[in-house]
Amino acid sequence: MSSAFYRWFSDRQLTRFGRARRERIQRFRLSLLHKHRNAPGDIVEIGPGTGGFAKSAISSGWSYRGFDASEVLANELRSGGLEVTQAWVPPMPIDDQSCDVVYADQVLEHMSGIDMAREFVNEASRVLRPGGVFLIVVPDYLKEKEFFWDIDYTHNFVTTDRRVRQLLYDGGFEMKEMVRSIGVATGFGRNILAAAAIFVNIPGVDALSRFLSTEEFLFRVRKNLFETLSFIARKPL
Repeated sequence: MSSAFYRWFSDRQLTRFGRARRERIQRFRLSLLHKHRNAPGDIVEIGPGTGGFAKSAISSGWSYRGFDASEVLANELRSGGLEVTQAWVPPMPIDDQSCDVVYADQVLEHMSGIDMAREFVNEASRVLRPGGVFLIVVPDYLKEKEFFWDIDYTHNFVTTDRRVRQLLYDGGFEMKEMVRSIGVATGFGRNILAAAAIFVNIPGVDALSRFLSTEEFLFRVRKNLFETLSFIARKPL
C-alpha cells in the first residue's frame, strides 16, 4: 500500500515555472520559521514531498530528518542524500523532546478525522523540546470551498483559521503568528490574487471548461491561486 500511496504526486513532472515556484514557497516558509527560531537545531518534517524545504533547511544550518507515508517518495529522497523514513504519522516514531521544530506542510487536512488530528498535534508536542516550534501549513477551506475536496482525494479534515487555532490551543501550544498566503504573496498581493480567483469559480466555468476540453488548464489556474494558512506555534517552556 505504501508503495502506491501518493503515486500520482511522485509521478508528476513539474515545469520549470512549477519547480521555481515551489522552491520560492519553501524558502518563504523557512523565512517564517526563522522569524521565531533560527538554526542550529533539529527539524523534523512530516510529508517532505520533493525535498525542497529539507534542502533549504540543511543549507541554513539545521539538522534534518523527515517522515513520509509514500514509500516511493521516501526512497527518492533517500537517494538524494536526505534522512527520510517511510512511516505513517501519527504516531511520530521518534523520542520525546528530541527536536526543536516540527514542520508539516499541508498534512493536517489529510487526517481521517478530529481524533487523528488531535493525536497529530499531541505527538508534535511530545517530540518537541520546551520552547520548540510547530510550523503547520494548511489549506483555507473557507476560500477554497469545493476545490478543497477536488484538489486531492486524500483531503479529509476541514482546516480553517479558527479550527486550527482551537486545535493547537487544546494541544497546549502558544500561537505566535498566522500568515495567510497564495504562493508567496501575502497582504495586499494576496488580496489581489484572491479576488482574481473569483473569476475562475463563477457558476458555469466548469461546464464551459468541459465543453472546451480545458479542465486541466482550469485546474492548474485554481491550484496556483490556492490559499494556505501558516501557523507558527510554540511549545511552552
